[in-house]
Amino acid sequence: MKKLRNLIVLCVVGLALALSLVLLINWRRAAPYMKAIDIPQLKADLEVGNLFLTEEKEGKILWELEAKIAQSFEEGKRTLLEDLRVTLYNADGRVLTLRGDRGRIDEKTRDIEVEGGILVTSSDGLSLRTNSLQYQHERREIFTSAPVRIDGKGVEISGVGLLMDLASEKISILDRVKTLIHEAPLKSG
Repeated sequence: MKKLRNLIVLCVVGLALALSLVLLINWRRAAPYMKAIDIPQLKADLEVGNLFLTEEKEGKILWELEAKIAQSFEEGKRTLLEDLRVTLYNADGRVLTLRGDRGRIDEKTRDIEVEGGILVTSSDGLSLRTNSLQYQHERREIFTSAPVRIDGKGVEISGVGLLMDLASEKISILDRVKTLIHEAPLKSG
């Protein structure tokens, strides 16, 4: 009876160790995609509801930013945003709209980080979904290391990681790319 009890205890301990190992491996795989935006424990220097910012250059609007709530922190020159929308305007008239649950804008560089429920739509019908991304203002690039999905005009593309150059309008999915092409229905003549 004692041997049976020891065997059961040994099996339970072994099962617990195996389960811990599986959880640790899965957590490490997901960690690169789980970049959280720092929310300081400090009180904001300024809190604003319904924020609207615009940046212009030579009389042309480059981008607009709207947020339901914005908290500005003097330390670090950053502003945390909730329920935000960023609209980017291209020189040829195309418009890219980015929506997300929360984000952060660097007040000096105008770089933006967004996370949670991200949907990017273009004026020509493409949509992109992911859970985190960054906009680098100086280079006019959008990038992420998270899983992405692009839908539009009979095609679905998914993968991990993305680099979008807004100046050249080139999009690169960096890893594990899958493409599904939908046939358009035939038009009867």
